[in-house]
Amino acid sequence: MKTSESLKEKVNEILVSNGLDFNITKVPLVALLADKTIKTDYFGLLNEKNGKIIHTVKDGYTVSQNKEIVEMILMGMENFGELSVYNAGAINDGRKIFIQLAIEGYSKVGNDLIKKYITVIDSNDGSTGLSVGIGNLTMSCQNQFWKFYKSGQMKAKHTATIQEKIKTLPILIKSALSENFKMIEIFNKFQSTPVTKKLANDMVKTLIGFDRIMIESKEKEVSTRSKNIMNSLYKAIDIEMSSKGENLWGLFSGVTRWTSHDNSVPKRENGRIESGMLGNNYRFNQKALEFAIELV
Repeated sequence: MKTSESLKEKVNEILVSNGLDFNITKVPLVALLADKTIKTDYFGLLNEKNGKIIHTVKDGYTVSQNKEIVEMILMGMENFGELSVYNAGAINDGRKIFIQLAIEGYSKVGNDLIKKYITVIDSNDGSTGLSVGIGNLTMSCQNQFWKFYKSGQMKAKHTATIQEKIKTLPILIKSALSENFKMIEIFNKFQSTPVTKKLANDMVKTLIGFDRIMIESKEKEVSTRSKNIMNSLYKAIDIEMSSKGENLWGLFSGVTRWTSHDNSVPKRENGRIESGMLGNNYRFNQKALEFAIELV
């Protein structure tokens, strides 16, 4: 695969500025006994920058490097002039990396400006294939939302070669652009759909299993931590519905405010992004989206 000097420079710039300038090396693993060392059939994937083993694999596993992944993404987006790299980073000691591609311009939902992204995730530990999804940032409150799709059309297997992934990526990006447009249409339907306090309570119950009404009769059965989680969720919903109106957009934005700013996340670099893309906060947002879509 021939790479131009300008592309090499751009790849290096992205790697260095986003903390992705590390290599993964496959090192043999041994068992240390009292009197001898036994060679195993396994290898560790070593992040050379932080010295951590991020995964164990068999001999047949082929290592992919961040440089290859970033280069592949830049080559895959060449035909889409409306895209630019907005953000990138490593997740969980380099087990995965993400790159956000900003879509030119803004969309509008009610009085809110929405910045749209295509988000690409790939793994250094072989745990996931290349996954392309959508992302949105509400400018007024910095709420973030991501959605990845289970459809094979939005994924490329990790067993594929880099060259095969490059051929696949433009198709995945095109699909994601279409899905992002559809999501803005859904958000506008949310904005025109009124909600009641009962629906807000139902949303909270759907997400965490109880709401204010239930707690009144079962307060002793609910831990202080659970109450604090519930109260922080209600507070986020109240703030967003006061700002955006008593509609589904305000209710849904309350959830994304909570996951973007308040709910707990792993205490490590890019922990909130990790949770929003892959973890508990991602699952909360998807549940909230499904709840709201059923009402429109």
